[in-house]
Amino acid sequence: MAIAALASHAQEQPKDVTARAEAAFRSGDLIVAMRLFRNAAEAGYAPAQARLGDILDAAEENAEAVAWYRKAAEQDEPAGFYGLGHMTAIGEGIARDTVQALALIRRAAEKDYIPAIEALARFSRSGSMGLPRDLAEAEQLERRAKSLREASKGSR
Repeated sequence: MAIAALASHAQEQPKDVTARAEAAFRSGDLIVAMRLFRNAAEAGYAPAQARLGDILDAAEENAEAVAWYRKAAEQDEPAGFYGLGHMTAIGEGIARDTVQALALIRRAAEKDYIPAIEALARFSRSGSMGLPRDLAEAEQLERRAKSLREASKGSR
């Protein structure tokens, strides 16, 4: 029986491994979560790569976080673009470059990635990251993020 259970985990899809990793993370089991995220990320699953980047960024493992975000972004993963943009904006694990950071965050926003849209709204509201202060643009972006958030709640 135990061998059959191990075999079924060995054939588990990276998406399912990532879901189990998220559950372990939410329950506070960081050791299991990291192992599962890493397994799915190493299997090439872009959402797991970006999520692993998030955790490594929080742990100040900046160079490794950047590497995982980059791998995710290379697969057109919005969370990868956003994470890499964030790291580039502040110059952690990668040279600071606000022009490149803004381009990456915009790529994520184009894919309806809510944190990226919210970041663009903050930049427009404050006139930061090279954007002019534009309250109308900020409000439009905030409405878009809110609408997407409400739509995602309704689809669960």
